[in-house]
Amino acid sequence: MRVAASDLDLLVYDFDGVMTDNRVSVSESMVETVTCNRADGLGVNMIRALGVPQVIISTEANPVVAARAKKLRLEVLQDVADKRAALESYCRAKGYALERVMFVGNDVTDIEAMRIVGWPASPADAHPRVRAISRIVTRTVGGGGVVKELAEEVIMEQTPAVAATASVAGAAEIIRAEIVEGVRLREALLADGAIIARIETIANTIVASLAKGGKLFLAGNGGSYADAQHIAAEFVGRFMVERAPLAAIALGMNGSSITAIGNDYSYADVFVRELKALGRKGDVLIAISTSGNSGNLIEAIAAARALGIETFGLLGKGGGKIGALVPSIVIPSDHTARIQELHITVGHILCGLVDAIVLKE
Repeated sequence: MRVAASDLDLLVYDFDGVMTDNRVSVSESMVETVTCNRADGLGVNMIRALGVPQVIISTEANPVVAARAKKLRLEVLQDVADKRAALESYCRAKGYALERVMFVGNDVTDIEAMRIVGWPASPADAHPRVRAISRIVTRTVGGGGVVKELAEEVIMEQTPAVAATASVAGAAEIIRAEIVEGVRLREALLADGAIIARIETIANTIVASLAKGGKLFLAGNGGSYADAQHIAAEFVGRFMVERAPLAAIALGMNGSSITAIGNDYSYADVFVRELKALGRKGDVLIAISTSGNSGNLIEAIAAARALGIETFGLLGKGGGKIGALVPSIVIPSDHTARIQELHITVGHILCGLVDAIVLKE
Protein backbone atom coordinates (compact mmCIF):
# COMPACT_ATOMS: atom_id res chain seq x y z
CA MET A 1 0.00 0.00 0.00
CA ARG A 2 1.25 3.47 -0.87
CA VAL A 3 0.27 6.97 0.26
CA ALA A 4 0.92 10.34 -1.36
CA ALA A 5 2.97 12.86 0.62
CA SER A 6 0.23 15.39 -0.14
CA ASP A 7 -2.20 13.21 1.84
CA LEU A 8 -0.09 13.37 5.01
CA ASP A 9 -0.06 16.20 7.54
CA LEU A 10 2.40 14.45 9.84
CA LEU A 11 4.56 11.34 10.20
CA VAL A 12 5.07 10.13 13.78
CA TYR A 13 7.71 7.62 14.87
CA ASP A 14 7.98 5.62 18.03
CA PHE A 15 11.70 5.38 18.81
CA ASP A 16 12.49 1.99 20.38
CA GLY A 17 11.53 -0.85 18.09
CA VAL A 18 11.13 1.42 15.06
CA MET A 19 14.38 3.36 14.81
CA THR A 20 16.15 0.73 16.96
CA ASP A 21 15.91 -3.05 17.21
CA ASN A 22 14.29 -2.61 20.66
CA ARG A 23 17.38 -3.85 22.49
CA VAL A 24 19.43 -1.86 24.97
CA SER A 25 22.97 -2.30 26.28
CA VAL A 26 23.78 -1.29 29.84
CA SER A 27 27.35 -0.51 30.94
CA GLU A 28 28.76 -1.16 34.41
CA SER A 29 28.14 2.50 35.20
CA MET A 30 24.45 2.01 34.28
CA VAL A 31 24.69 3.99 31.03
CA GLU A 32 22.21 2.73 28.42
CA THR A 33 23.05 2.62 24.72
CA VAL A 34 21.03 1.59 21.68
CA THR A 35 21.86 0.96 18.03
CA CYS A 36 20.28 2.97 15.21
CA ASN A 37 20.45 2.46 11.46
CA ARG A 38 22.06 5.15 9.30
CA ALA A 39 19.61 4.25 6.53
CA ASP A 40 16.84 5.81 8.58
CA GLY A 41 18.67 9.12 8.55
CA LEU A 42 18.56 9.06 4.77
CA GLY A 43 14.88 8.10 4.93
CA VAL A 44 14.08 11.04 7.21
CA ASN A 45 15.78 13.42 4.77
CA MET A 46 13.90 11.92 1.81
CA ILE A 47 10.57 12.38 3.56
CA ARG A 48 11.56 15.90 4.65
CA ALA A 49 12.23 16.72 1.01
CA LEU A 50 8.63 15.72 0.23
CA GLY A 51 7.43 18.34 2.70
CA VAL A 52 5.99 15.96 5.31
CA PRO A 53 6.58 17.08 8.94
CA GLN A 54 8.02 14.36 11.20
CA VAL A 55 8.16 13.92 14.97
CA ILE A 56 9.30 11.27 17.44
CA ILE A 57 6.96 10.42 20.34
CA SER A 58 8.58 8.18 22.94
CA THR A 59 7.85 6.96 26.45
CA GLU A 60 11.60 6.80 27.07
CA ALA A 61 13.33 9.44 29.19
CA ASN A 62 16.78 8.25 28.07
CA PRO A 63 18.84 11.15 26.64
CA VAL A 64 19.82 8.93 23.69
CA VAL A 65 16.37 9.59 22.20
CA ALA A 66 16.90 13.36 22.26
CA ALA A 67 20.43 12.93 20.93
CA ARG A 68 19.26 10.89 17.95
CA ALA A 69 16.38 13.31 17.28
CA LYS A 70 18.84 16.22 17.29
CA LYS A 71 21.09 14.36 14.86
CA LEU A 72 18.11 13.77 12.53
CA ARG A 73 16.84 17.35 13.04
CA LEU A 74 13.50 16.01 14.27
CA GLU A 75 11.23 17.38 16.98
CA VAL A 76 10.81 14.90 19.83
CA LEU A 77 8.19 14.44 22.56
CA GLN A 78 9.96 12.40 25.20
CA ASP A 79 9.03 10.72 28.51
CA VAL A 80 5.39 10.59 27.31
CA ALA A 81 3.08 8.51 29.51
CA ASP A 82 0.01 8.70 27.23
CA LYS A 83 0.95 8.74 23.55
CA ARG A 84 -2.64 9.14 22.36
CA ALA A 85 -3.22 12.23 24.49
CA ALA A 86 0.16 13.66 23.49
CA LEU A 87 -0.57 13.10 19.80
CA GLU A 88 -4.04 14.65 20.03
CA SER A 89 -2.63 17.70 21.82
CA TYR A 90 0.25 18.05 19.35
CA CYS A 91 -2.04 17.83 16.31
CA ARG A 92 -4.50 20.33 17.77
CA ALA A 93 -1.69 22.82 18.37
CA LYS A 94 -0.29 22.35 14.84
CA GLY A 95 -3.65 22.15 13.07
CA TYR A 96 -3.03 18.63 11.77
CA ALA A 97 -5.96 16.30 10.98
CA LEU A 98 -5.57 12.92 12.69
CA GLU A 99 -6.93 11.11 9.65
CA ARG A 100 -3.96 12.56 7.71
CA VAL A 101 -1.37 11.33 10.23
CA MET A 102 0.83 8.24 9.87
CA PHE A 103 1.96 6.73 13.19
CA VAL A 104 4.73 4.11 13.04
CA GLY A 105 4.62 2.01 16.22
CA ASN A 106 5.81 -1.40 17.34
CA ASP A 107 4.39 -2.29 20.75
CA VAL A 108 1.11 -2.33 22.68
CA THR A 109 1.86 1.10 24.19
CA ASP A 110 1.39 2.52 20.68
CA ILE A 111 -2.00 0.93 19.97
CA GLU A 112 -4.28 3.65 21.36
CA ALA A 113 -2.43 6.36 19.44
CA MET A 114 -2.44 4.24 16.28
CA ARG A 115 -6.20 3.69 16.52
CA ILE A 116 -6.96 7.40 16.06
CA VAL A 117 -4.82 8.08 12.98
CA GLY A 118 -5.61 7.47 9.34
CA TRP A 119 -2.38 5.64 8.57
CA PRO A 120 -1.21 3.26 11.34
CA ALA A 121 2.03 1.52 10.33
CA SER A 122 4.48 -0.89 11.93
CA PRO A 123 7.73 -2.83 11.34
CA ALA A 124 7.65 -6.49 10.37
CA ASP A 125 8.57 -7.62 13.90
CA ALA A 126 6.03 -5.45 15.75
CA HIS A 127 3.73 -6.97 18.36
CA PRO A 128 0.95 -9.06 16.67
CA ARG A 129 -1.76 -6.75 18.00
CA VAL A 130 0.06 -3.76 16.51
CA ARG A 131 0.48 -5.43 13.13
CA ALA A 132 -3.21 -6.38 13.20
CA ILE A 133 -4.36 -2.73 13.27
CA SER A 134 -1.70 -1.47 10.86
CA ARG A 135 -2.65 -0.44 7.33
CA ILE A 136 1.03 -0.65 6.42
CA VAL A 137 3.50 -3.26 7.67
CA THR A 138 7.06 -2.92 6.37
CA ARG A 139 9.17 -5.87 5.28
CA THR A 140 11.94 -4.35 7.40
CA VAL A 141 12.23 -5.12 11.11
CA GLY A 142 12.72 -2.42 13.74
CA GLY A 143 16.20 -0.93 13.58
CA GLY A 144 16.68 -2.35 10.10
CA GLY A 145 15.83 0.79 8.14
CA VAL A 146 12.07 1.08 8.57
CA VAL A 147 12.04 4.81 7.79
CA LYS A 148 14.14 4.26 4.66
CA GLU A 149 11.65 1.66 3.41
CA LEU A 150 8.74 4.04 4.05
CA ALA A 151 10.56 6.78 2.15
CA GLU A 152 11.44 4.58 -0.82
CA GLU A 153 8.43 2.29 -1.16
CA VAL A 154 5.42 3.72 0.69
CA ILE A 155 5.32 7.53 0.64
CA MET A 156 4.99 8.90 -2.89
CA GLU A 157 5.62 12.41 -4.14
CA GLN A 158 2.05 12.71 -5.46
CA THR A 159 -1.14 10.70 -5.83
CA PRO A 160 -1.01 8.58 -8.98
CA ALA A 161 -3.80 8.94 -11.53
CA VAL A 162 -6.64 6.62 -10.66
CA ALA A 163 -7.69 5.50 -14.10
CA ALA A 164 -5.62 3.90 -16.83
CA THR A 165 -2.25 4.86 -15.34
CA ALA A 166 -2.44 2.23 -12.57
CA SER A 167 0.22 -0.35 -13.39
CA VAL A 168 -0.13 -4.10 -12.97
CA ALA A 169 2.75 -4.01 -10.48
CA GLY A 170 0.90 -1.43 -8.40
CA ALA A 171 -2.24 -3.54 -8.39
CA ALA A 172 -0.28 -6.61 -7.32
CA GLU A 173 1.24 -4.62 -4.46
CA ILE A 174 -2.20 -3.59 -3.23
CA ILE A 175 -3.48 -7.16 -3.47
CA ARG A 176 -0.53 -8.54 -1.51
CA ALA A 177 -0.89 -5.85 1.16
CA GLU A 178 -4.57 -6.69 1.63
CA ILE A 179 -3.81 -10.41 1.94
CA VAL A 180 -0.93 -9.81 4.35
CA GLU A 181 -3.16 -7.65 6.53
CA GLY A 182 -5.72 -10.46 6.73
CA VAL A 183 -3.05 -13.04 7.54
CA ARG A 184 -1.55 -10.92 10.31
CA LEU A 185 -4.98 -10.38 11.85
CA ARG A 186 -5.56 -14.13 11.92
CA GLU A 187 -2.16 -14.57 13.54
CA ALA A 188 -3.23 -12.12 16.25
CA LEU A 189 -6.38 -14.16 16.94
CA LEU A 190 -4.38 -17.36 16.96
CA ALA A 191 -2.10 -15.91 19.65
CA ASP A 192 -5.00 -14.71 21.82
CA GLY A 193 -5.90 -17.46 24.28
CA ALA A 194 -8.85 -15.50 25.66
CA ILE A 195 -10.51 -15.32 22.24
CA ILE A 196 -9.93 -19.04 21.63
CA ALA A 197 -11.54 -19.83 25.00
CA ARG A 198 -14.48 -17.49 24.33
CA ILE A 199 -15.23 -19.17 20.98
CA GLU A 200 -15.33 -22.53 22.75
CA THR A 201 -17.63 -21.13 25.45
CA ILE A 202 -20.08 -19.77 22.87
CA ALA A 203 -20.16 -23.09 21.00
CA ASN A 204 -20.88 -25.02 24.21
CA THR A 205 -23.60 -22.53 25.18
CA ILE A 206 -25.29 -22.92 21.79
CA VAL A 207 -25.18 -26.72 22.04
CA ALA A 208 -26.64 -26.65 25.58
CA SER A 209 -29.47 -24.40 24.40
CA LEU A 210 -30.28 -26.50 21.34
CA ALA A 211 -30.29 -29.68 23.46
CA LYS A 212 -33.07 -28.17 25.61
CA GLY A 213 -35.16 -27.07 22.64
CA GLY A 214 -33.70 -23.56 22.50
CA LYS A 215 -32.81 -21.44 19.50
CA LEU A 216 -29.87 -19.40 18.28
CA PHE A 217 -30.68 -15.83 17.27
CA LEU A 218 -28.23 -13.68 15.29
CA ALA A 219 -28.59 -9.98 14.55
CA GLY A 220 -26.61 -7.29 12.78
CA ASN A 221 -26.82 -4.34 10.40
CA GLY A 222 -25.51 -4.02 6.84
CA GLY A 223 -22.67 -6.44 6.25
CA SER A 224 -23.21 -7.85 9.74
CA TYR A 225 -26.85 -8.50 8.80
CA ALA A 226 -25.59 -10.56 5.87
CA ASP A 227 -23.23 -12.43 8.23
CA ALA A 228 -26.15 -13.17 10.57
CA GLN A 229 -28.11 -14.69 7.67
CA HIS A 230 -25.07 -16.64 6.48
CA ILE A 231 -24.38 -18.21 9.88
CA ALA A 232 -28.06 -18.99 10.52
CA ALA A 233 -28.22 -20.72 7.13
CA GLU A 234 -25.28 -22.97 8.06
CA PHE A 235 -27.19 -24.14 11.15
CA VAL A 236 -30.59 -24.63 9.51
CA GLY A 237 -29.17 -26.24 6.37
CA ARG A 238 -25.86 -27.90 7.01
CA PHE A 239 -22.26 -26.88 7.40
CA MET A 240 -19.66 -29.55 6.56
CA VAL A 241 -21.44 -32.78 7.49
CA GLU A 242 -24.93 -34.26 7.19
CA ARG A 243 -27.04 -33.80 10.33
CA ALA A 244 -30.50 -32.76 11.41
CA PRO A 245 -31.31 -29.03 10.99
CA LEU A 246 -30.50 -26.85 13.99
CA ALA A 247 -32.75 -24.00 15.15
CA ALA A 248 -31.17 -20.68 14.17
CA ILE A 249 -32.85 -17.41 13.19
CA ALA A 250 -31.37 -14.22 11.72
CA LEU A 251 -33.46 -11.38 13.08
CA GLY A 252 -34.79 -8.91 10.52
CA MET A 253 -35.50 -11.37 7.70
CA ASN A 254 -39.14 -10.30 7.29
CA GLY A 255 -39.06 -7.08 5.30
CA SER A 256 -42.67 -6.23 6.12
CA SER A 257 -42.01 -6.53 9.84
CA ILE A 258 -38.83 -4.48 9.69
CA THR A 259 -40.38 -1.62 7.72
CA ALA A 260 -43.56 -1.63 9.80
CA ILE A 261 -41.69 -1.59 13.11
CA GLY A 262 -39.21 1.00 11.86
CA ASN A 263 -42.04 3.20 10.60
CA ASP A 264 -44.53 2.79 13.46
CA TYR A 265 -42.00 2.67 16.33
CA SER A 266 -38.34 3.27 15.53
CA TYR A 267 -35.39 1.55 13.91
CA ALA A 268 -34.05 0.90 17.41
CA ASP A 269 -36.99 -1.49 17.95
CA VAL A 270 -36.68 -3.65 14.83
CA PHE A 271 -34.82 -6.49 16.58
CA VAL A 272 -36.42 -5.98 20.01
CA ARG A 273 -39.99 -6.70 18.97
CA GLU A 274 -39.00 -9.77 16.94
CA LEU A 275 -36.95 -11.08 19.83
CA LYS A 276 -39.81 -10.53 22.28
CA ALA A 277 -42.16 -12.37 19.93
CA LEU A 278 -39.90 -15.37 19.29
CA GLY A 279 -37.36 -15.54 22.09
CA ARG A 280 -37.61 -17.64 25.24
CA LYS A 281 -35.49 -18.17 28.33
CA GLY A 282 -32.56 -20.42 27.51
CA ASP A 283 -32.16 -19.21 23.92
CA VAL A 284 -28.89 -17.66 22.71
CA LEU A 285 -28.35 -14.32 20.91
CA ILE A 286 -25.19 -13.31 19.05
CA ALA A 287 -25.08 -9.56 18.30
CA ILE A 288 -22.77 -8.82 15.36
CA SER A 289 -21.36 -5.31 14.98
CA THR A 290 -18.06 -4.07 13.56
CA SER A 291 -18.22 -0.94 15.74
CA GLY A 292 -19.90 -2.39 18.82
CA ASN A 293 -22.14 0.67 18.99
CA SER A 294 -25.26 -0.28 16.99
CA GLY A 295 -28.26 1.18 18.83
CA ASN A 296 -30.78 -1.46 17.78
CA LEU A 297 -28.42 -4.22 18.96
CA ILE A 298 -27.97 -2.51 22.32
CA GLU A 299 -31.76 -2.44 22.67
CA ALA A 300 -31.97 -6.11 21.64
CA ILE A 301 -29.39 -7.04 24.26
CA ALA A 302 -31.45 -5.34 26.97
CA ALA A 303 -34.55 -7.25 25.81
CA ALA A 304 -32.61 -10.52 25.72
CA ARG A 305 -31.48 -10.05 29.30
CA ALA A 306 -35.04 -9.47 30.43
CA LEU A 307 -36.11 -12.66 28.65
CA GLY A 308 -33.28 -14.75 30.10
CA ILE A 309 -31.55 -15.17 26.74
CA GLU A 310 -27.79 -15.78 26.91
CA THR A 311 -26.12 -13.08 24.81
CA PHE A 312 -22.69 -12.69 23.20
CA GLY A 313 -21.09 -10.08 20.97
CA LEU A 314 -19.10 -10.54 17.78
CA LEU A 315 -17.43 -7.15 17.50
CA GLY A 316 -14.47 -5.02 16.34
CA LYS A 317 -12.89 -1.60 16.90
CA GLY A 318 -12.29 -2.15 20.60
CA GLY A 319 -15.74 -3.57 21.33
CA GLY A 320 -17.62 -0.28 21.73
CA LYS A 321 -20.66 -0.09 24.02
CA ILE A 322 -21.73 -3.67 23.35
CA GLY A 323 -18.35 -4.99 24.46
CA ALA A 324 -19.00 -3.49 27.88
CA LEU A 325 -22.42 -5.15 28.09
CA VAL A 326 -21.90 -8.80 27.13
CA PRO A 327 -19.08 -11.36 26.82
CA SER A 328 -17.68 -10.79 23.35
CA ILE A 329 -15.18 -11.78 20.71
CA VAL A 330 -13.56 -8.51 19.69
CA ILE A 331 -11.56 -8.61 16.47
CA PRO A 332 -8.42 -6.49 17.15
CA SER A 333 -8.76 -4.18 14.16
CA ASP A 334 -10.33 -0.88 13.13
CA HIS A 335 -10.59 -1.95 9.47
CA THR A 336 -14.27 -2.76 8.81
CA ALA A 337 -13.60 -5.15 5.94
CA ARG A 338 -11.00 -7.11 7.89
CA ILE A 339 -13.33 -7.28 10.91
CA GLN A 340 -16.13 -8.68 8.75
CA GLU A 341 -13.79 -11.27 7.25
CA LEU A 342 -12.83 -12.49 10.72
CA HIS A 343 -16.45 -12.41 11.90
CA ILE A 344 -17.45 -14.93 9.26
CA THR A 345 -14.32 -16.97 10.07
CA VAL A 346 -15.40 -17.13 13.71
CA GLY A 347 -18.96 -17.95 12.58
CA HIS A 348 -17.68 -20.89 10.55
CA ILE A 349 -15.58 -22.10 13.46
CA LEU A 350 -18.68 -22.00 15.69
CA CYS A 351 -20.64 -23.99 13.10
CA GLY A 352 -17.91 -26.62 12.95
CA LEU A 353 -17.59 -26.86 16.73
CA VAL A 354 -21.34 -27.17 17.24
CA ASP A 355 -21.51 -29.88 14.56
CA ALA A 356 -18.65 -31.78 16.19
CA ILE A 357 -20.25 -31.63 19.66
CA VAL A 358 -23.76 -32.49 18.42
CA LEU A 359 -22.55 -35.47 16.37
CA LYS A 360 -20.40 -36.71 19.23
CA GLU A 361 -23.37 -36.67 21.57
